Formats: sequence, structure tokens, C-alpha cells
Amino acid sequence: MVNVPRTLVSLSLALFLSGCAALNNPSRTDRTEGGIRNEGGATIISGVALDEKRGSILYTMEGRVPGMQIQRRTDKCPEITLRSFVPYQSAINPRVYVDGTRTVDTCILESLITDNVESVEIYPMGVTMRPGYSTHAHGLILIFMRGGH
Repeated sequence: MVNVPRTLVSLSLALFLSGCAALNNPSRTDRTEGGIRNEGGATIISGVALDEKRGSILYTMEGRVPGMQIQRRTDKCPEITLRSFVPYQSAINPRVYVDGTRTVDTCILESLITDNVESVEIYPMGVTMRPGYSTHAHGLILIFMRGGH
């Protein structure tokens, strides 16, 4: 068994818990800009931001989510990396949910248009305090449709 100093374990636990507290505090808003908010490490796109950049949800997310990279290939779903330090060769897509239902792949992001979407929440670290969503090492993208379509 590896002997890890208690101070290192305590510091790691404190950092983890403070990160979870930040994610769980809905009143903590780091930045709001025209329908785009950064809250506790997540990017939330809604309202004006969805209306001004019409098209697919993927197109709307492009350039607005820090660290997000998209690689499009002919006849394949887009490959998405939510943390910029991961090279495309090893890119593993984030999990995508639409109104709480997990999708099979990232193709849905090109199919859904902004007119039908209420908000999009992007969690690069793959952790949300919302109930019903499992964590994922390569991130989460949660899409909420207008009127729960």
C-alpha cells in the first residue's frame, strides 16, 4: 500500500469539495454575456445567445465554450474535445443528453436547431450536481428543449 502524506490527502479533499460546492451553488456566476454564463466551471448558453447565432446547436457552441475543439469528418459524427489539452488523436466525445435522455453520439448536435432549444449546459470536467446525470471523464453536454419536446 502506498503511504501518502496526510497533508496531501487533506489538501486534495479540500480542493475537491470546494469544486463541488462551486458547482452546487446556483447563485455563483462568474460571467454573464448576452445569454452565455460561466458557472462553477460550466458554460450555459440560453436566450439571446441561442437567438443571435441561429443554426445547429454545435454551430452555436462553437467559439463560445472555452477549450472546446470540434473536428468534422465527412460522413461521420463530429469529434468534440471539451478540454483543449487533449489531442484529437485521443479525443473521446463528451456524453450528450437531450431532456435527460442520453444520446448515442454527437450527431444530434448538428441536427438540433436553436429555435427548439431552451438552453445548453456544457460541463468540461464531466460533473454536474443535476440529479439523473452520470459523470463522464470527457465532459457532459446537457440540452434542454423548449416545452420539453
